Amino acid sequence: MAESESKDAVAPHLESFQLDDLKIAYLEEGAGPTVLIGHCSSASHKEWLPLIHRLHEDWHFLAPDFIGYGRSDAWPVHRPFSIDGDVRVLTELAEKAEGPIHIVGHSYGGALALEAAMRLGERVKSLCLIEPVSFHLLRQERCPEWKEIDRLGVRVLSAVADGDDRRAAAAFMSYWLGRLRWFLAPDRFKRAIAATIPKVALEFTVAIEAETTLQDYAKVQAPTLLIAGGKTRAPARRVVEMLNEALPNTELSVIPRAGHMSPFTHPSEIARLVLSHLSDHQ
Repeated sequence: MAESESKDAVAPHLESFQLDDLKIAYLEEGAGPTVLIGHCSSASHKEWLPLIHRLHEDWHFLAPDFIGYGRSDAWPVHRPFSIDGDVRVLTELAEKAEGPIHIVGHSYGGALALEAAMRLGERVKSLCLIEPVSFHLLRQERCPEWKEIDRLGVRVLSAVADGDDRRAAAAFMSYWLGRLRWFLAPDRFKRAIAATIPKVALEFTVAIEAETTLQDYAKVQAPTLLIAGGKTRAPARRVVEMLNEALPNTELSVIPRAGHMSPFTHPSEIARLVLSHLSDHQ
């Protein structure tokens, strides 16, 4: 759920729009059918630059920085947070496109993509979800995997409440990357993650409070590709399995040696799967 801090030789120009009183930045690139593409927690549109640069000659990408990430404004400290804000980032961007749209999302961006697809209905031509962290489903369905996410949430939220963003970042990223990889990560990277962790903490409140049910998601009719890593965490795998069973028009692909961060660790495999799915449903 994080991005590398390596910089492109030329930073792309970002557009922006107002979402109530917040400025939302987004990258618009390419020509062809429109693809809304959502990044994971602690990242930005940069997560998807390799894929966008590979496919932009045939596809029109709209890649936002969700609230509190990249060049978008932070969520106001004293305002109650709802997933609706970030979902509206996608639905507002959808209004900037003509005709049907495709939606791709990873992790938190995948959870947002699923919510947006439910709201946009027949406008969605296809949907690609890479391990969407719709963890509230585990809570609602009383799945044993929920306990693992609940424990992680407690560690992250308690550290943020104590004002210790570095400890919160370590808890969060050690879970997804592994303790050794986090320990060995450059300090600059760790500082960047710590800077985003208050927003990540807000996103945990979604898992605790979200009310959208599996039956609600089952109304999504768009052809949906679900992608999971063969070595991912059990809660993420279980959410994918639940959606695969509930949604009416799904295909499941597993990248055997990948974990949760497959767009970063296995970009070629992700690009191949995403392109195939988009092309099949132009």
